[in-house]
Amino acid sequence: MANNSSNQRPSLSPKANADAEMLHTVLDPKQPYPWLPTDPTAQAYLDEVAAAGEALDVTEADAAQGWRALSTQLESMWATPSLAPASLQAVLREKFANRLSAGLIQQISDKVQQAMASGRPMADQLIACVQETLTAWDTADLQVMARPLAYSMRGQEEILDVTIQSVRDAEWEALSPMEQARISLAAARYAIDYLNDVDA
Repeated sequence: MANNSSNQRPSLSPKANADAEMLHTVLDPKQPYPWLPTDPTAQAYLDEVAAAGEALDVTEADAAQGWRALSTQLESMWATPSLAPASLQAVLREKFANRLSAGLIQQISDKVQQAMASGRPMADQLIACVQETLTAWDTADLQVMARPLAYSMRGQEEILDVTIQSVRDAEWEALSPMEQARISLAAARYAIDYLNDVDA
């Protein structure tokens, strides 16, 4: 008995279907897309596309309004995700369990993108994320503590893991001030790395 299932195309999602149609259109051998502008067929293709565009009954105002709407939609899709408050908080809670206070998780989530955009050195970014919670600490002391996390000569992940493991697995209030500072700076570095990975 013949198996006809191999001849059937799998059903695609609407997005995958649109992607496949677009790829087919671009690679269509009957009317290939002129990839090289110097190709003699390129100008004819571009003239045909321009003529098709002029044939559309669209006013300048409609075209400008459509472009603004499309630009707004694309900006919202490609903007730096404002996942910082929601999912970054969840990631920090999961990674640091009960060692971080809820206030510190909120603070890091709120400050991390601003710190990253500042262009300041990494140590300063880390401190900016936690300084409001670690008010008893002098900035110079925080600089010393942040330096290994910011400028490690060995693997960054290794230093981060060692720092996290050096702090007892206890609630925030039970940690010593030194442990609170260590785990706070480690969480800030973890948040920055997480957002960099998301953006990559």
